[in-house]
Amino acid sequence: METGNQLMFLVPTIFGGVVMKESKSTILMNWILDQALAGVPPFAPASALAEDMRRRLPDASPHAQASKLILRESVKNFSTGFVTGLGGPVTLPLAVPSAILSSWLLQARLVAAIALLHGHDLKDPRIRSLVLWALFGDTVKEVLKSTGVPLTNRLTARFVIALPANVFMAVQRKLGLVFLERSTRWGMNNLLKIVPVAGGAVAGTLDAVVLRRVGNTAVEWFEEPS
Repeated sequence: METGNQLMFLVPTIFGGVVMKESKSTILMNWILDQALAGVPPFAPASALAEDMRRRLPDASPHAQASKLILRESVKNFSTGFVTGLGGPVTLPLAVPSAILSSWLLQARLVAAIALLHGHDLKDPRIRSLVLWALFGDTVKEVLKSTGVPLTNRLTARFVIALPANVFMAVQRKLGLVFLERSTRWGMNNLLKIVPVAGGAVAGTLDAVVLRRVGNTAVEWFEEPS
């Protein structure tokens, strides 16, 4: 829902009472992924991004198609960040600033599209999880190390799929808590410091930089078919 120059996303009102933090983060992460896959007007779903890039660059490799997509989407994300940044933080039912939430939605959509370009099945629960993990970048490697997983090579979709179920779930839980913390405490504390007038340019630039980094992480992870 867009009101004036503020972008409002309606998140299910479930973050009250005695609901555990872990459940909150899981629901929020799944909501973001579902919206990214379905598309958030006026932005098309992840599958449409992948199909459009294949149509535009039919003879290019998945890597080249993904690189072009990252460049294109980072410009789009810049403009989105500028719009939400001008409006300042918007209090959602989850108290997540709309600028942060919109960036996460576009990041997840880009990662999902890159996974599709490289032939991955987004119906696979672990691939779906990896789409969200890409938003954390190197934090994922640190969490894996903390669970005792040796990382001698780069992180790939094949590697994640092969993780034992108990290790996978432990990583999922830890990342979920990190995600929830970033969406509330870190997000509000930092976004509220943005000066309303200059905030648009700052938010837009950060959006573009982060989206490129997340996109490059996705290419690295999904380049090897699962």
